[in-house]
Amino acid sequence: MNVEDLGEPQMTCEMCESAEIRFVHFMENDRYPGTLSCGAICAGHMESDLAQAEARDKKMRSNASRRKRFPDRAGWKVNQKGNHVLKANGYRITVFKKGILWAAVVSRPPVATPYFTREKFPTLEAAKMAAFDTMSFMEENVPKPAPYHLIW
Repeated sequence: MNVEDLGEPQMTCEMCESAEIRFVHFMENDRYPGTLSCGAICAGHMESDLAQAEARDKKMRSNASRRKRFPDRAGWKVNQKGNHVLKANGYRITVFKKGILWAAVVSRPPVATPYFTREKFPTLEAAKMAAFDTMSFMEENVPKPAPYHLIW
C-alpha cells in the first residue's frame, strides 16, 4: 500500500513480531484483517516477491538524504486555508492540520486518485517527510498519465 521512513528503527514488524524496522512497508492481505506494518523481508514474503520488496527498501535508503532536506526545500507555500503546498516533479503535495496533528495528501494531476499519508503526525516536518515517502511510492508504483496530444 505504501512505504514510509521512520528516520530510525523504532517499530517492530507486525508480521514476524521480532524485527526492528525503520522502513515500514504497509501491506494488506486477505488472510489478515486491516493493514500490517512490515519490514522488507516480511513484505516480500507477503507479496511473494522478495526482490520487489528489497528494491523498495533500497530506494527508500537512497532517498534518505533527499527526504531529510524535503521539509525545508524551496517552493513550499502556505495557502489561504493555512495548508502547506508544494508543486514538485509533477506532483502537488498538501500538508494540512487534522485536529492537533498533521497529515498530507499527494496527487499528480490529471490523475484523479490522491494518496494520503497513512498516519497523522505531531509535527509539520514529520508530515512533510511522510508526504515525501508517499510521493516516492507513487513514482515507483503509480503509472504516469499519458502525455496530452493536441489535434489541430
